[in-house]
Amino acid sequence: MTSADLLRHALAERHPVVLGAPEALRLTGGSALVLLDEWSLGTAAELSRHALRHPVTLVPVRSDGAITVVGPVLRPGARGCLSCGEYRRLATIGGRAPWNSPGLRLAGRPSPAFLDAVGVLAAELLADGTPSEPHAGPDTGPESDAGAGAVVHVVHSGRATWSTHEFRPVGGCPVCLPLPPDGAEAAEAAIGPEARRLPRPPHDPATLREPNARTGAAGLRAELFDERFGPVNQILRTEESVHSLTSAYVTFGRHGRDGGYGRSLDFDGSERVALFEAAERLASMSPTGLRTVLRAPYAELGPERAVDPVRLGLPDPVHHGHPASATVPYTPELPLEWVHGWSLTHDRPMAVPEHVAYWDPSPGRPRVVYECSNGCGLGNSPQEAALYGLFEVAERDAFLMAWYARTPLRRLAPPADDPEVAHLTDRAALAGYRVTLFDATNDLGVPVVLAVALHRGEPPTAPQAFVAAGGHHDPRAAIRSAVAEVVTNVINAVHRHRAEPELYDRRRLLPMLERPELVLTLSDHVAVNTLPEARSRLDFLHGDGDRGGPAADWREIWPGAPEPVPDLTSLLERTVDRLAGLGLEVVVVPQDEPGVRDRLGLRTVKVVVPGSLPMTFGHVNRRTLGLPRLLETPYRLGRADRVLRHDELSPHPHPFP
Repeated sequence: MTSADLLRHALAERHPVVLGAPEALRLTGGSALVLLDEWSLGTAAELSRHALRHPVTLVPVRSDGAITVVGPVLRPGARGCLSCGEYRRLATIGGRAPWNSPGLRLAGRPSPAFLDAVGVLAAELLADGTPSEPHAGPDTGPESDAGAGAVVHVVHSGRATWSTHEFRPVGGCPVCLPLPPDGAEAAEAAIGPEARRLPRPPHDPATLREPNARTGAAGLRAELFDERFGPVNQILRTEESVHSLTSAYVTFGRHGRDGGYGRSLDFDGSERVALFEAAERLASMSPTGLRTVLRAPYAELGPERAVDPVRLGLPDPVHHGHPASATVPYTPELPLEWVHGWSLTHDRPMAVPEHVAYWDPSPGRPRVVYECSNGCGLGNSPQEAALYGLFEVAERDAFLMAWYARTPLRRLAPPADDPEVAHLTDRAALAGYRVTLFDATNDLGVPVVLAVALHRGEPPTAPQAFVAAGGHHDPRAAIRSAVAEVVTNVINAVHRHRAEPELYDRRRLLPMLERPELVLTLSDHVAVNTLPEARSRLDFLHGDGDRGGPAADWREIWPGAPEPVPDLTSLLERTVDRLAGLGLEVVVVPQDEPGVRDRLGLRTVKVVVPGSLPMTFGHVNRRTLGLPRLLETPYRLGRADRVLRHDELSPHPHPFP
């Protein structure tokens, strides 16, 4: 008897009906265990659709190498099917598996020692998933199982273990939970005038966060983390950092890893922050709540319906066609995919290119600009999320304006009464670095602080300079954020040198000094600016003045700050009005992932401010054309003696981490 026959026999001992995929696809009533020998992702989708359309209850049992997966229960109304379950499981493995190919074929056999266990688990799932009353039929609405996840059991023959997992179709599923179409109505419902009508008092005036009992570390972990199905599939703690540092990696199905990162005084706090950021990354990468349906050229939509891509800042045409370029030349006649946001400035819907609203949407569609997660915000309300998105836009705008225009900035004294800042600067000093703070606040009016850590003394081959920025309504929060970021990078550089020696290899980096187009990644931007030969690139911050001059107290720079905030809605609207006075429009694109929104009460948005300076990585992707503020504002602020010309901007890749 073959191993397949033995497994079939073990299943038949627990339930009388054991079918293969062809027989299951002909079943139009009743329940069965479905044994999949060699199977494909196409088969998984076909079985799931069949169960949704017929009054049947099916429990699939299949193997993938040493792993045998039992479930989920397939039946009408189920949310979380074999198709999206296998998509999630294979995507969590990473870029090694062609997780999005319907023709991918899988096979395996459980160890004979676990055949009875597989049979018991399959029968229990079938018993739990079979309704006591007849199914409502193929038109059962999605609300029938909206609150529950699909359950699967995983038996690992190589480890002699089994585990139970619950998953839901994150970002929808083409089979069991198709996304509704994007439209102006959804944007208005999320953050239109009626949605902003109620006041939003912050629970914590220092952080401007609203109360939410569901977002403790335990609640976030329970909703987001599963090592086999994600959406957060790995949580790592780093004890060698300056803070308790936690990384929460998100399932993307790619070779590279990405996710959320949290720093705090203890690991419970840093894990909570990391999971918050992971939830934001999950929703902001590509559409997870609405399906993009609008495809048109800007010339057809016009300025009343859509953001003009020219106002977003375009890449230099000299780099078009470069192997490192992520974009195609823009013309108003070029068809693009668009998603709907809401203009807080004009209180009307406004379409934004999909690849601007989301930083990594579906590949193969033309992009006219490179976009990152800049401006994405997560909050307990759309207003809170939009405020944090605006703070980030202002932070990156202020940093890039100083860097590109090479303007001097006023030095800022670290707050004498902030023990965390004192600890961090002392920790940097022990590592051989001096931290200097600068006021980078510009016309956007959000306090922004630039932190620079410069190496002192020997060895001269050590990384010489690190830069970070922080922006917030409260200048003290901006200071703390900038210092924490730059000192974390200083301390982590030692470990990255050891773990990734090629990253800081001088032979790799030196050519980038003369050929900036070789700078491709965020890590390249940071690493090339740590070279001793690049250290002078930061001299502009001090201007022609005495480097040893007195630094200003933060209360002198921002008198009366932070202004009390009894209501986040009013603060958001005042900020929008201030930017409108500069001729800048604020467009907010809702990015909610339905499960994160409904289960955790967290909202995600992307804030787009045409005319602000966009953060980019990869030197050929930088966007400085069509942004007159970059040339004019330094002069208006008294940081330049005249309006600049574009060819006078810094040619060097920025060092932003």
